[in-house]
Amino acid sequence: MKVIFLDMGLAIDSYIVHRDQQIAELRDYSAIFALLPYGTLVAKPNLEVVFSNKAFARLMGCTPDALVGLSLSTLLGGVDLTKLVDQAMSQQPTRSGVQLLPKEPAPPIPAIITAQMLHRPDGESTLLLLNIEDLRERELLARDLLNAQTAADVGIWHTTYGETITLTPHAKRIIGWPEGKPFRFSNLADILHPEDRERVMALRKKGLKNGHYVLSARVNRNGETRWLEERGRVDRDANGKPIRAYGTILDVTKRHQAILAMEQLASYDTLTNLPNRAHGLMLAERLLDETREKGQQAAIMFVDLDKFKEVNDTQGHAIGDKVLAAVAQQGMLSLGERSVLARLGGDEFMVAIPLNNHKDAVFAAERVHEVLQQPVSVGGLQFQLGASIGVALYPAHGDSLDELLRCADTAMYRAKKQHGGYLFYDYEMGQQVQRRAELGARLASALTSSSLELHFQPKLDVRTGQLRGAEALARWNDPEWGWVSPAEFISAAEERGLIKSLGEWSLTQAARQWRAWQDSGVENPPPVSVNISATQLMNDDFADRALELVCLPGANPSAIELEITESALMLDYKKAQKVASRLVEMGFSLSMDDFGSGYSSLARLHDLPVSRLKIDMKFVRGIIDQPRSLAVVTAVINMARALKLRTVADGVETLEQLEKLRNLGCDEAQGFMFAKALPGDEFQREWLSL
Repeated sequence: MKVIFLDMGLAIDSYIVHRDQQIAELRDYSAIFALLPYGTLVAKPNLEVVFSNKAFARLMGCTPDALVGLSLSTLLGGVDLTKLVDQAMSQQPTRSGVQLLPKEPAPPIPAIITAQMLHRPDGESTLLLLNIEDLRERELLARDLLNAQTAADVGIWHTTYGETITLTPHAKRIIGWPEGKPFRFSNLADILHPEDRERVMALRKKGLKNGHYVLSARVNRNGETRWLEERGRVDRDANGKPIRAYGTILDVTKRHQAILAMEQLASYDTLTNLPNRAHGLMLAERLLDETREKGQQAAIMFVDLDKFKEVNDTQGHAIGDKVLAAVAQQGMLSLGERSVLARLGGDEFMVAIPLNNHKDAVFAAERVHEVLQQPVSVGGLQFQLGASIGVALYPAHGDSLDELLRCADTAMYRAKKQHGGYLFYDYEMGQQVQRRAELGARLASALTSSSLELHFQPKLDVRTGQLRGAEALARWNDPEWGWVSPAEFISAAEERGLIKSLGEWSLTQAARQWRAWQDSGVENPPPVSVNISATQLMNDDFADRALELVCLPGANPSAIELEITESALMLDYKKAQKVASRLVEMGFSLSMDDFGSGYSSLARLHDLPVSRLKIDMKFVRGIIDQPRSLAVVTAVINMARALKLRTVADGVETLEQLEKLRNLGCDEAQGFMFAKALPGDEFQREWLSL
């Protein structure tokens, strides 16, 4: 028994000595590895764990002591441990992916393990040192980065200048590249749009040489064209040799489409899709530059649609817009590729066409006019507008686009006066434009000076020859130009916005003259008729203004007859009717001037408080030899009689005309047969002193 207990004692002592040595050694390990931030294990070649630091124990969900004595095979998975140990023991530091196997129900933890040989202090045996890096945060960051790339529609690429370029999954989706298929440098040209291929490859080559680049290009993705933006940078070694390139790919299709849309809005008319004024002028300038370089000619046309206002007035602006778009489409189809068609505004267009000779200009003008004469169909209706076209030629009529447009505009204005068609600009037109511009300025001055005069033409009873009234007509004797035609200066007044001032001046002077006749002893001076413009009639305050102007010199509203035209009624019939009724309530009488030349309906005539119809002089002058004019005059007189209205024939020049009017039952007449318009004092001597 003593021998047995002695042997047992020796064995225990030997174990205690070995344990104490091992503990001492482990204390050394603890001092070195305990505070490391990543997991650390020390194991024997047979995979038994002899040490764990706190960082690894936390990963496994236990204390360090609980891991001592366990086999690595129970802690690590997804790796060939035998191979790992063999490589480490042969002094080859080994790195491998691994799965940590913590206590259930905790899931496996992805990690990177590095193994190397660790010599023991006694030099007789070795241990295995294992460092473990937790990859969960890195993988989470990687997933977040990939998700962020997807959300931002950004892909990432990199290459170490081998045969392939590494693309992130979203980069592959952006360019439409199959997952799992290597992307090689040679594939770059395959995905690029053919029109961009040469440009992009050159820019990319230059950018890689410079160290960085940014470029945009189109790619073919699954049969669809997409716009991409690529950015790249290059890393070089100490000798300047490229060792790595990386960058981003961004799908900028929506941005590009938005830019194109903004450019479209800025440069093109939204209704017709034609170039707008600014863009059209730029294109025309470019065409003129090309024409100069080639020594060719060019035509600039100013086009104004003739009957577009009627479409808007009768069918509404929605239909009018569709008609305008249809006309623009017709115009585009009639022109060649090098020609320019632009909408300047409203129903005005510009055409710029390169020419070889003057015959080309005539052909082009005829072609444009012919196309615009053709009817267009909208909403089951057909509209035939026609156009007035002015044509200016480069270099005959000017060298600059501004000059050519002014000339074309002048020719268009003349064409419109001649009821449409096309006209080429000539020198005489330019002189007339200059005169018209100066005429407006002189007229404005004449309204504030004594250059304007009011003359009076008698209106006589057709049967008795008695004086029934006088029409006040403005006359202008310019100090330099002499007598200016009323047709000329009244047109200028309308163009320059002076028609209201001219109308108010006429009304004031008529009332003043009527009062002067009365003050000079004329008993019951005849009523004076004064023309009022559509602009005045459309003003809600005109009735009050007219009363003020007439009463100021001391005249009575009953002494003034206001002549309105049919065209004024077409602007806004209801407003015209309201203003007309207000004028009659104040004591004025109304007559309709130039009746038969407009589009008044019988119903409208019936509702207006007029007392006279004045027959347009063009019908009066044709009653002898023009059956249609006679028919119109006859119808107007009969209609007026039925409505209990008096008729006045304007422009009577012969006894034969007067006799015919008397037989038809016309009430009054005026014209050169009786007298021309006279100044107020002469009118008084010849007609009011009898």
